[in-house]
Amino acid sequence: MAAIAVLIMIFAVLNGLGVSPEALLTGAGFASITIGLIVSTFVGGILAGALIFVMHKLRPGDSVVVNNIPGTVTELTALVTRIRTDTGIMTIPNSAMSSGAIVITKLQKYEDIPQRRLPYQVGDRVVTTFMPGEGTVKELTALHTVLSLDSGREVTFLNTSVLSGAVAVAKITKEKEPTRQTNPA
Repeated sequence: MAAIAVLIMIFAVLNGLGVSPEALLTGAGFASITIGLIVSTFVGGILAGALIFVMHKLRPGDSVVVNNIPGTVTELTALVTRIRTDTGIMTIPNSAMSSGAIVITKLQKYEDIPQRRLPYQVGDRVVTTFMPGEGTVKELTALHTVLSLDSGREVTFLNTSVLSGAVAVAKITKEKEPTRQTNPA
């Protein structure tokens, strides 16, 4: 009741100063619509962030794939998720993930699967056609391989590209020298 009385008094004072009540109501209508849109967008972003926290269970340091781009989660906030990729930091609105506009997949660690299907493992010397050259396998995950080339460059490619034949990677092996047998005298 007190708020209504104060509002009526404000209208009466402003009417006495020459401001029409219609102009005040129109301005108040525009202001309330603007404030409503801002608040609904902000609250919607907060709710989307809560949904991401509950549904995806992402944590900083998790390996993820964002629309077929591998990366690592660096920061989670109520409004955005930041992911480091080979090309830089991606800032993704949580509302885009909760609406399905951006697909994010958390990768689980499966250590033995890539080694069984690929012709190399971490530490092996390899030659590749991806960026022609020789190097060493630096990292091997279920999704991608990282090579440290002798030229000083580091390359990352999807394991599916090796398995499909789009990228050729071959392990370099040294031929064993024949062992000499000595006759016992």
